[in-house]
Amino acid sequence: MNKSEFVEHLKKITYKTNTSFISFIPDHGIPTRYEYRGLISADNFIIKRRKHLFDINIYRSIIKGNIVEEKNKTVIKIEFTPFIYPLIASIIGIFLFLFIASQEIQNNENYFLIVIPILITIIQYFILKRNIKRDKYDFERELNFIASKYNQFKSYQ
Repeated sequence: MNKSEFVEHLKKITYKTNTSFISFIPDHGIPTRYEYRGLISADNFIIKRRKHLFDINIYRSIIKGNIVEEKNKTVIKIEFTPFIYPLIASIIGIFLFLFIASQEIQNNENYFLIVIPILITIIQYFILKRNIKRDKYDFERELNFIASKYNQFKSYQ
């Protein structure tokens, strides 16, 4: 599959929005045929998987990729980064809890309250790690589907 055909197939499943991913169109307002939202150009893309109804994965990662054609093969270099806004909110919550815990420790000398923010931080890390793995698996599956669909239609022509 050459580069331009891959970009066209990727555009078919991506709803064009701005790259801040905070737009006036919520994910449930996007037509169901689009699986991703973001921008795709001829050489690179920045997309994010859209949320579906009753989807528990709140930490969708942002997928940044470069599309290069080398020796008649399309090479895609992909980078997954976690969506930063929920992460910032949880970090602020952890620091607020640490502040409250430090005030309580000074009054009661109950050191157990320090363990709770540490556990929340560790759990947050593993949730982010698991969701990036899930998004990576889903996107690789989507790329395999695009390639197999292209090869299937190519054999009929």
